[in-house]
Amino acid sequence: MGTERKPWKISPGDPSRPGVIGRGNRYNFAVDTGSGEPLELLFYKNGSEEQRILLDETYRTGSRYAVLVEKPGLYQYEYRYRQGETTFTDPAARLVKGEPHFGEKAEEKAETAAKVLRGYPVTPLAEPVSYENMVIYKVHPRGYTMQKTSGVRAKGTFQGLAEKIPYWKELGITSLELMPSYDFEEYPPKTKEKDRYGYEKTIRYQEEKLNYWGYTKGNYFAPKAAYCKSNQPEKELKSFFSALHEAGIEYLMDFYFPVETDPQTVLEVLRFWRMEYRVDGFILMGDGVWMELLARDAVLADVKLIGCGYDMSTIARKLGGKKRLAACHSGFQSVMRRFLRGDEDQVNGFLYYTRENPQDHGEIHYLANHDGFTLVDMTSYDTRHNMENGEENRDGSAYNYSWNCGVEGPTRKTSILELRRRQMRNALLLLFLSQGTPLLYGGDELGNSQMGNNNAYCQDNEIGWVDWKKGRSYSQLSGFVKDLIRFRKDHPILHMPQELRPTDYKSLGWPEISYHSERAWFADTESSSRQIGILYCGGYAKEMTGKADVFIYVIYNMHWNEHKFALPDIPERMHWYLAIDSSKKDSVYPKGEEPLLEEKKSIYVKPRTILVLLGDTRASRSEG
Repeated sequence: MGTERKPWKISPGDPSRPGVIGRGNRYNFAVDTGSGEPLELLFYKNGSEEQRILLDETYRTGSRYAVLVEKPGLYQYEYRYRQGETTFTDPAARLVKGEPHFGEKAEEKAETAAKVLRGYPVTPLAEPVSYENMVIYKVHPRGYTMQKTSGVRAKGTFQGLAEKIPYWKELGITSLELMPSYDFEEYPPKTKEKDRYGYEKTIRYQEEKLNYWGYTKGNYFAPKAAYCKSNQPEKELKSFFSALHEAGIEYLMDFYFPVETDPQTVLEVLRFWRMEYRVDGFILMGDGVWMELLARDAVLADVKLIGCGYDMSTIARKLGGKKRLAACHSGFQSVMRRFLRGDEDQVNGFLYYTRENPQDHGEIHYLANHDGFTLVDMTSYDTRHNMENGEENRDGSAYNYSWNCGVEGPTRKTSILELRRRQMRNALLLLFLSQGTPLLYGGDELGNSQMGNNNAYCQDNEIGWVDWKKGRSYSQLSGFVKDLIRFRKDHPILHMPQELRPTDYKSLGWPEISYHSERAWFADTESSSRQIGILYCGGYAKEMTGKADVFIYVIYNMHWNEHKFALPDIPERMHWYLAIDSSKKDSVYPKGEEPLLEEKKSIYVKPRTILVLLGDTRASRSEG
């Protein structure tokens, strides 16, 4: 006779949080069903069903069932639900089994089930980073380290990303943005979605086309198991997050919610990731985001909420209080790219976005992102080259505002390569010398190319992966980025908490920001102008550090001709020093070794060149 198994201890549970929450040997299961029909909770061990719990009205609150199960070693089990004839996986599962390999089609995967987890702690970040002090670095969790050139052991995984933390620290970033890292279906079914106005949305991907980026709905409570080296996704991701926090780097996560998503679900998803994974901020996309609801939630009160395509200004004004909302859109990118290539009538737009920095919400600025040309490609291609996507080159934006510098695609012409390098340096200066929050797309500092593909949504290969050695001809670019980030951090006047004012509101003798051309104190904003000088009075940044910053004069000449610029008067005891010259291979002079400019009233600036001058005392730096 065998030993009789003891019955599992069950009782009505807490319906407030979906999914499974465990404490010791007690686990709370909660799930939405959409109806009041009885529900069964099925437990499996080693692939065989071992326990079945019937959930009747006793366990139901509204359309959510909740049960508290007490069982030693319950974390060793998998579970599913059954209602009527339908068996389904918990939509709030923290780990989905049966999807270990990225890119497998649905019919090739094993039947999915959820796993009961123990839970692992995450090291909290002691001090959040304000928007004006942030430098965001965005990566694809898989593609960033998949190439053999990445130099990591665990390629294409969260563990592989953790191996890059020393590199990010050296680069100087403050915040890491992860493209979708929740459990999404790589081959989502082709459906007709509707936007918030009831119109059908055009589905960009074809049926059976790989969704490499991950901007689709999914099992929002579970980390992407295919991005893990180990068979413990929660532990691996939390270990990576803890390492980031220990290194002083905060982390932001991208989420996409289609229009049919219940707003309460969105709220619960974000609450979960904040409480369980200590996520510092969320970048939210899709028509299913009720931003004001999220912004008013008490659990998310200290979390950054960044909306893509939402009117964040109106919401921020309603809420008041601290600056924790931000907008991310392509306005900065479009104007700055056109100014960079020397288009007409761009100076006014350039000045607007250089200064844009609302007091009530953040503005995220970028020159390149996942959905477009990389930094090197925007200087190498005039048109998209998306034939590999299988859509006859009709997908992706036709308006890239790029310039190939005279040759389409790769070239060995020294003059073209040098011009491209200069334009890339100029682009990075446009980004890091603007107010707001700069976002750098991972790999751009390495000269990574997608071979002209501006919509690599389905390219889980060399096109979509970062090649860490492809940019040998751009070997100095990562050092240039590091120098720019350091320069930005060293000068608080370049990243103020509010928009700069063109007035002398502190009676310092100079306005906070002013504009110059061939004539001092005169801004040439005519449509034919492709050049402008911006003077920053560092005294206005004294409240941030307790010490006044220096004068900074940035001269932008995006014209193909040389131009003369006036040097504005500064205090008599100060002199102009050259800090950055984008026309030179070694563009940034070491701190304290900036050469002294001769005493004169003007300076000539080469074509397609940006100069950064420092107005400072002779005693504070070397004259050599």
